[in-house]
Amino acid sequence: MSIQNKNPLTWQAWEFKYYEKTAGWYITVISLFILMIAFFLIEEKDIFAAVSLAIIGALVIFFSYQTPERVNIELNDKGVYFGNLFYPYKQLKYFWVVHNDRHQTINFHTTAMVNNTLILELEDQDPDVTRKFLLRHLAEHPATEETHVQKIMHKLKF
Repeated sequence: MSIQNKNPLTWQAWEFKYYEKTAGWYITVISLFILMIAFFLIEEKDIFAAVSLAIIGALVIFFSYQTPERVNIELNDKGVYFGNLFYPYKQLKYFWVVHNDRHQTINFHTTAMVNNTLILELEDQDPDVTRKFLLRHLAEHPATEETHVQKIMHKLKF
């Protein structure tokens, strides 16, 4: 193993991509949830669906107030550190780099049954250097686009 492999890649980045929300955004979201709740109460007479939507709406508003923190990210020969979390390479199936106008991330597909995509913001970290480092440890997925969830969240500014 060469000395170059022993040098980890480290950088700081935000936990997730953050979009500033305006009063109009909140009014739109709350209005949509009120309309959906009213539909299920008046038309469908489905109290369970209405209560479920009210809870989901409250969670959406709650999470919209969350702001990201700066975290340390490190890629080394053992795995990936994301803040206090560690993902050994044996828990990562493959990776892909997204580098476009909206996103500059390194995405990992993990072995987890739920929440199996790990997305790390690259910010000023060179995507090519990161890609070359990871190719020593993981397979690269041919897709280089955002996940469907990333595309939806970008459009919803969430």
